[in-house]
Amino acid sequence: MLYELKGEVLCVKVNSFGAELWSLERNDMPERPLLWDGDAAVWPGRAPLLFPWCGAIEGGWFQVGGRRCAAPRKHGFARDMEHCLEERTESSLTLCLDWPGDEERFPWSCSLRTRFSLEGEELTVACAAVNRSPDPMPVQMGFHPAFRCPYTPSKARKDYIIRFEKPEANCPEGVFSLSEDSFSQDCVYFPHLRSDWVQLEEKGTGNALRVDTAEWPHAVLWSMPGVPGFVCIEPWSGLEGGGHDLFRRPGALRLEPGGSHDWALKIQVLL
Repeated sequence: MLYELKGEVLCVKVNSFGAELWSLERNDMPERPLLWDGDAAVWPGRAPLLFPWCGAIEGGWFQVGGRRCAAPRKHGFARDMEHCLEERTESSLTLCLDWPGDEERFPWSCSLRTRFSLEGEELTVACAAVNRSPDPMPVQMGFHPAFRCPYTPSKARKDYIIRFEKPEANCPEGVFSLSEDSFSQDCVYFPHLRSDWVQLEEKGTGNALRVDTAEWPHAVLWSMPGVPGFVCIEPWSGLEGGGHDLFRRPGALRLEPGGSHDWALKIQVLL
């Protein structure tokens, strides 16, 4: 099911499957979609939620109390599940995934609520996870928005850069250039992030799609070789690693029974 949310400046659509942001536009520029369209011939994603882990798990499995659980897919399972509409108002939309626990996939019972809201030129996607099982639960969270590049029809990939608010360890000038080879080795990781924001910026105009990273410890950039129409700016709470123990993954949170944690993706459309 697709739901539309329209504010004074922005309009978004959300797919209940995966609670995935499906489109992003300015109301005064409906002919200029800002989010990737999920072309299956290239990459079918648009903005999947990464929960309850980010990235891949070594060997495609993890172990809990001597039991082996299959984890063949990157980025958890929330993106592959139907999320139910819980609340809809003029300014927000809330979807919920209730996971009963599955001994073969993820033994912890939990819920994930995702609230989409618009205010001016900003979209907020706020997620809240609750551990409903009797045992501590490991969790990571990440967002994976794919922005169109170029997002101005008359421009080309060469007309864009990714700018960090501060110099980063592997980007000392704070500017990541986009070229044919930028993602030839897959993702580019920015652990221990210093910047409060990262943006896909159009050279010479100041136009930008900005992701707020002030509360996020890591960021990941990703596209495919040649940058075929999109670039992802992904804030992650944790990284890959830890072998087959989810509690040992870098940045993994330990949610006690009944415990909860919130995360938020904030996107500013500065056009």
